[in-house]
Amino acid sequence: MQDNEKKFKKPYRKVRREDMEIPGNSMAVKVVNGNIELALKTFKRKIKDSGKMDEVKARKEYLKPSAIKRKKMNDAKRADWVRRQQEAR
Repeated sequence: MQDNEKKFKKPYRKVRREDMEIPGNSMAVKVVNGNIELALKTFKRKIKDSGKMDEVKARKEYLKPSAIKRKKMNDAKRADWVRRQQEAR
C-alpha cells in the first residue's frame, strides 16, 4: 500500500505566492521549480498593481496642466454618462 501511495504522490507541492516573494524587495519575484511563466505572470501583476507602467506611459510626453485638467473633466463626464445609461435600463 505504501509503495502505491508513493507512486501517485506529486514530486513537488503547489507554488504559492509567498514562495515567490523576496523579503525586502517588493518588486522582485523568485523563480520556483523552474516555472518562469508563473514568475513572469506574478511580476507583471505586481508592476500593474503598483502603477509603475502608468507612470512610465505618462512620462513619455509632457502634458500641460490645462490638458490634464481637461482630460480629467472629460473622463468624469463620460463616467457620469455611462452611470446614467446603466440606471436608465
